[in-house]
Amino acid sequence: MENELVRSYRNEILTNSMIIAEKFGKSHKDVLRKIDNLQKDLSNLMAQKNVMKKNKEIEIFKERTRTVRGRKFRYVEMNKPAFTLLVMGFTGKKALEWRRTFNAAFYQMEHILLNNANLEWKQNREQGKQIRLGLTDTIKDFVDYATSQGSKSAFRYYSIITEMTYKALRLIEKNEKVSKDFRNTLEMMDLHMLLSAEMTARKALAESMKKGLHYKDCYQVAKQKVLELADLMIMTPKLTDNKSKLIEK
Repeated sequence: MENELVRSYRNEILTNSMIIAEKFGKSHKDVLRKIDNLQKDLSNLMAQKNVMKKNKEIEIFKERTRTVRGRKFRYVEMNKPAFTLLVMGFTGKKALEWRRTFNAAFYQMEHILLNNANLEWKQNREQGKQIRLGLTDTIKDFVDYATSQGSKSAFRYYSIITEMTYKALRLIEKNEKVSKDFRNTLEMMDLHMLLSAEMTARKALAESMKKGLHYKDCYQVAKQKVLELADLMIMTPKLTDNKSKLIEK
């Protein structure tokens, strides 16, 4: 997503030295020289503050190249803080007007990205509700299935399966209690993983019941499938599910 002055890339809003040179009426070489001097000043400042390189300062100037007629040319992309630093020394009425115009472009793009993020968030929450309802329906069938096989505490599988998916994805720690609003606190990536885990658990339970497996084996199959999925998505330790071991005692 982009306009004449800025573009969004991986949730970051950027402009570049070529656009700045053109709009502010500067030569591109002079703009690059000013960027180089700024980067030296920033490096010296970081060194004075004993900031180790392995901690990596935030990269606000990004070196790029473009090829024109077989020749490579250097240019630099930058975010809003870097842009502000760079043009701070540009004086005159024209420079002031372009600073305001660029700031407006950054703000407009931020607003667009925020609206898009909110829309995606709402869509994912709604999808999550539907997937959760599907899993709950399957667990209800599983509870009836387990009860018909003699289980006296099958109703506890509602919480056991829910906590199993949370723990497999390392969304909660062992024995951690979760609030009713827990799902709404998750970041988008965690929510996507949870939805995938719940769909996997639902499918595994349904298929195991269809095969006529013992209800305890059905649960173990679902648990194993969720753990295998978690291993693909994150590095996760072995899940110890004490609740499922105690359920029939």
